[in-house]
Amino acid sequence: MLSSGLTSGFGLLFWILAARLYDPATVGVNSTVLSALSLLGAAAQLNLGNALLRFVPVAGGRARRLVAACYAVAVAAAATAGAVFALGAAWWAPGLHAWFGGSALLAFFAVSTPIWTMFVLQDYVLPALKRAAVVPVENLVFSVLKILFLAGAAALGTTSGIAVSWMVATAVIVLIVTIYLARVLPHRRPADPDPRPVTVPDVASFVRADYAGTVFLLAAVFGLPLLVLARLGPEAAAVYGVVWQIAYALYLVVNGMGQSLVAHVAAEPDKLEAARRSMISKAMVLLVPAVLGIAVLAYPLLSLFGPLYADEGTLLLVLLALSAIPNVITWSTVWAARVRRNGRVLFGLPASITTAVIAGSWFLMPVLCVVGTGVSWLGAQSVAAAGVLLVRARRRLPFPAEPAAQKP
Repeated sequence: MLSSGLTSGFGLLFWILAARLYDPATVGVNSTVLSALSLLGAAAQLNLGNALLRFVPVAGGRARRLVAACYAVAVAAAATAGAVFALGAAWWAPGLHAWFGGSALLAFFAVSTPIWTMFVLQDYVLPALKRAAVVPVENLVFSVLKILFLAGAAALGTTSGIAVSWMVATAVIVLIVTIYLARVLPHRRPADPDPRPVTVPDVASFVRADYAGTVFLLAAVFGLPLLVLARLGPEAAAVYGVVWQIAYALYLVVNGMGQSLVAHVAAEPDKLEAARRSMISKAMVLLVPAVLGIAVLAYPLLSLFGPLYADEGTLLLVLLALSAIPNVITWSTVWAARVRRNGRVLFGLPASITTAVIAGSWFLMPVLCVVGTGVSWLGAQSVAAAGVLLVRARRRLPFPAEPAAQKP
């Protein structure tokens, strides 16, 4: 929770400075680049982060080898994904290609995507090692470095300064945390009890069940800015990017709690249901006041970024903040399904939400402009949460007794 709070607070400051130092169009294309990078980096880790969260706690002395193998696979996939995206950007991201040029995009994504993938993975490894207290410190240093590098990039007048400052800070943190993990990951000793080995089929089975649904969700969380840029232009992309940074902080509350849930009940699945209910209660206690506060203060909050963001983004922020409430229900269900390895839930729920969000946004943006994305997020999350609650309610109902057989 502390990590999410620090990330959100300093992230807000970073984007306020970016909005004040750069014009909205520049903010729009840079935020879209970072969203595309986040999509590629998170997808390229092949869901191995969740696998590490699930298996490192039970791997014992084999954890070091498991982490190294997952890192190697993910970095190779990330380098390939980044290069392919940049080479084809003229087709699927023409706005970015026209703004930055093909060579600059290729250099940025080929180098940055593997670095970002490692950054994503380490935030799973640390909780899995019961070192979650390191994560707030990591995010604090990362946030401060981003701001310092942003100020330097703006002074140099580079139009790509927002994205470059973000990635330089990421590279520094990845180097520091990698050195730390090399020290704290357990070595296997002959005297240690031999745990059941975590095999490639174990990891592959877990990843396969969860990966497709995760990619669907990533497409909505990080891919939608590309759709906004193509549909409405760079200034609308700037508004959506800034507003989504604020709203997504509310989503991260549940994400952090879900990681903790998996790490702590992976070896004791009989405690899962109680842990899930506790997670929902704690999340609601934190989120409901935060959502109400953001809804009331949306206009003055966005005024910190500039008049365009306040005028165009206030209603959008209210809608996206409200969507974080049903997200507690839907995403706690997904995290519980990760422990149970319930493939139908792991794929079906994220796929349904993402399909509704992207399709709804595509059709509503020409009518409602960028607000259409907020309507789609709130509608998709609300319908999905209602479906989850209905299914759970039906499962709790007692089955009717069999009628007594009539005597002839």
